[in-house]
Amino acid sequence: MNRLFLTFLVLLFSRGQASLRAESPAGAAPSTVLQVDSGAFAFSPANWVGDDGREGSAFRETWNPGAYVRITWETQDAKVAPTLLLDTSAFPEKARPPILACSLDGVWSGDVPCAPMITLPALSGPGKHSLTLYLKKSEQKDRWGSPGKSGTNSLRLTGIRVDADSKPWQEDTQLKPWALIVGDSITEGVGAYELEGYSHLVGQALLTQGYEYAISACGWSGWLHRGDNPPGDVPGYFVVTDSRNGTGGTYQEADSRWNKIDANHSLLDAGGHLSGYGLTGQEPSVILINYGTNDAIHKTNDSDVKASMAQCLVALRGAAPAAHIVLLVPFGQYRVKELRETVREYLAAHPEDHKLTLLDLGPEVARSLGANGYWGGLHPNPRAHATLGSQVTAHLMAMIAKQQ
Repeated sequence: MNRLFLTFLVLLFSRGQASLRAESPAGAAPSTVLQVDSGAFAFSPANWVGDDGREGSAFRETWNPGAYVRITWETQDAKVAPTLLLDTSAFPEKARPPILACSLDGVWSGDVPCAPMITLPALSGPGKHSLTLYLKKSEQKDRWGSPGKSGTNSLRLTGIRVDADSKPWQEDTQLKPWALIVGDSITEGVGAYELEGYSHLVGQALLTQGYEYAISACGWSGWLHRGDNPPGDVPGYFVVTDSRNGTGGTYQEADSRWNKIDANHSLLDAGGHLSGYGLTGQEPSVILINYGTNDAIHKTNDSDVKASMAQCLVALRGAAPAAHIVLLVPFGQYRVKELRETVREYLAAHPEDHKLTLLDLGPEVARSLGANGYWGGLHPNPRAHATLGSQVTAHLMAMIAKQQ
């Protein structure tokens, strides 16, 4: 049974409802299914799409490792072990499914492969319960999709089965400030077992300050370099070609992803601004970009890389006028010359912009990564990610506090 037919069945029987009474096996406690358009679901911004654009009642889908959803509900029974419901029909045969991590009322389940039904530990008792589901990692291929078709290597969530008397605990994330964290395999978490990566640690720190966050990262990718296993179906971040001395050239919209979630969904609202959930007034408060490594270690035109950086800053400022934009020098000090020049020239041309920062943790970080393996290498190990994450977080918090 293919994914399209399954989606049709869900739509046919459930459109417009927040939950469905579920049939239970003989002798089992009565249960219900909370659907993804229920108020119980709070999705990470800029990561998820659905059967109706960026919304919908049949499913929500993401390909971004680090993406998360919080599901919060209240029950008086606590007799049914919560069960996540997924659509896995598009996974290729013999492929390794994406791996999830779940925290149910603070109790973690890790290394959970995507499956049609994932039964979690039993609830501790009646009352309010909260489950956070993370896409932990996936194979770096077939994730972006193509026109009219989702990637085959993504997480598609359709709902959660809970006790029949359960009521959604409404949480409105769409009014919260949020941070967009962009990067390559280092930001995706390769080498750090994903949820140990610096991006996750920075995001978790931001949560404590009332922010939501989106990790939009892809191995192999860069300002120009395509992401995922070569030849790579994920576009570069902001692609400019045929420039001269880092200026001019032609922006390639179809080959760029800065304003897209996947092959079929824009990240922009109706007014051309970046949007957490598709509506106006949902621009990010912070944009953190860690790009340049793959543009340095793979063959890439030097002039086009610099033109990409410069023109991307202008586009981002137009799409997020009030955001703190932070260009993070890659930990290995890749493309640091172009990044410094780009920021200096941009600020000279836009002296009124006080919310652009170049964050450079310095050459010692690069030496630590390249020295003797204590910090890993090109891909930092968990101890390096922990150290780098704490340093990036401190800089971000100080910057936000200073410029508020």
